[in-house]
Amino acid sequence: MKENPYSGMDEKAYRVAYLIAGFIRHTLTEKEHDELDNWVNENDHNMQLFEDLTDEKNLVANLEWMDKVQTEQSYQAMQEKGAFKVPPKQFYNRKIWLAAASVIVLLAVFFISRYTGGKHSNNQEILASDTTLLKPGGNRATLTLTNGKVIDLTYAKTGVIENDSGVNVNKTADGELVYANNGSIIINTALHTLSTPVGGQYQLTLSDGTKVWLNAASTLKFPPAFSDNERKVMLTGEAYFEVAKNPAQPFKVLMEDSTAVVVTGTHFNINAYQNEKAQQITLLEGSVTVSSAMNVAKLEPGTQASIKNRQITKDKVLDAEEITGWKDGLFVFHDAPIESIMMQIERWYDAKIIYKTNVKQLFNATILRKEPLAKVLKLLELNGYVHFKTENNNIYVLP
Repeated sequence: MKENPYSGMDEKAYRVAYLIAGFIRHTLTEKEHDELDNWVNENDHNMQLFEDLTDEKNLVANLEWMDKVQTEQSYQAMQEKGAFKVPPKQFYNRKIWLAAASVIVLLAVFFISRYTGGKHSNNQEILASDTTLLKPGGNRATLTLTNGKVIDLTYAKTGVIENDSGVNVNKTADGELVYANNGSIIINTALHTLSTPVGGQYQLTLSDGTKVWLNAASTLKFPPAFSDNERKVMLTGEAYFEVAKNPAQPFKVLMEDSTAVVVTGTHFNINAYQNEKAQQITLLEGSVTVSSAMNVAKLEPGTQASIKNRQITKDKVLDAEEITGWKDGLFVFHDAPIESIMMQIERWYDAKIIYKTNVKQLFNATILRKEPLAKVLKLLELNGYVHFKTENNNIYVLP
């Protein structure tokens, strides 16, 4: 019987290597995809190793590096068993690279065994990943004052950055904007404008104590101090509100299409991006009234109003975490179509999405928004339904 070339290798390392090779060849079963997904998500080292071992650009460099470490016992043992007989130059041919699964397996076993043995200090040099990919967003916004002055909050100093209408505008050490009355309120009809770019977000506390989380590519217009009988703001894009309770002074959010959300004190999310199929108001706590040119709907906690063509429809919320996860720094996808996912990625990584295939499958994942784009895309690829290619600021969605 022919000797098993993998005998004596670490069983777990070989199993993971088998899964990685299957991922490259698109031969994994659904159960195997789940197994690989679990291993990749165990820690950042596994994710980095997976990214590098499945990156065609790194394969040749890895093999060349291995030629220089032939004194290591594990590599010698593999060579004696006939590993790596294919000359590295052949791997420049993509078809041969995809077909050479056995080499991928052995390469993966080597690195996985090396990592689990605690010898991964040089992995960042050995497996250098592409650092030119699009970066995740962060706390970035501009504040436009009543006199037209524009303040870039990314670079503004911590502390009081402006005083307007008897209100101090403070930037906290955590990068939040807080409006605080200083005892000399002057009612002013002019508005301040907080704007986040694509790839930006910002948190704001209004003069009445209402907290607002503003998502990427969004704008909130508001007075530095509210009048006695009205609290009104205007929103484009997406924001999450925690409204300070004041039954005598209802809080109103106006959207571009004149849809109005009126509340007295509650927690809710508004998604009013113009490129979405519908605007959505999701209520988590309290009560709100949503009115459009066509009709009016009153929401209870756990319900959502969708506005399309100025017509309001009301539904129960099946997954509040998916809707509000963004404010907690998460992408949350539960049975989500690829178009919905990529729209969020487009806004957060400042990317352009180009579809080269029609993906009908739904996706499930919870991913930190601070993760590099490469990691996010790799996680989405794990189900085997879709693949991605990045080029400049373009993300290609591939079969």
